[in-house]
Amino acid sequence: MKQVETRLLLGDCREELKKLALNSIDLIFTSPPYADSRSNTYGGVRPDKYVEWFLPVSAELLRVLKPTGTFVLNIKEKVVSGERHTYVIELIMEMRRQGWLWTEEFIWHKKNSYPGKWPNRFRDSRERLLQCNCSG
Repeated sequence: MKQVETRLLLGDCREELKKLALNSIDLIFTSPPYADSRSNTYGGVRPDKYVEWFLPVSAELLRVLKPTGTFVLNIKEKVVSGERHTYVIELIMEMRRQGWLWTEEFIWHKKNSYPGKWPNRFRDSRERLLQCNCSG
């Protein structure tokens, strides 16, 4: 029977990922701060700067993920001026250029979400789970 090692790493991924060997991780599941969220902890990345902010992280994730590994990104668009910002779509496109395959998308249905406070939308009850794999 194959031995399975499980390790949880606690820390800033921008530092912790540098300590990991190339092609050493089977599964990465992360939920980074959403745009303009957690400004006291992360500085609050603006939607128009989000892709630029996340790409160095996704490059390191790609480096440490085994060719047979899977990366899942929990992310959600921010509403700006009454519509959802496109930074998640832009991030997907840039990650594909980086060498990621966008292989699947799952929806996390949040049953306990509050009714919408906007006149043109219902409640905010879902978040994306994007599955990506190495292209090579």
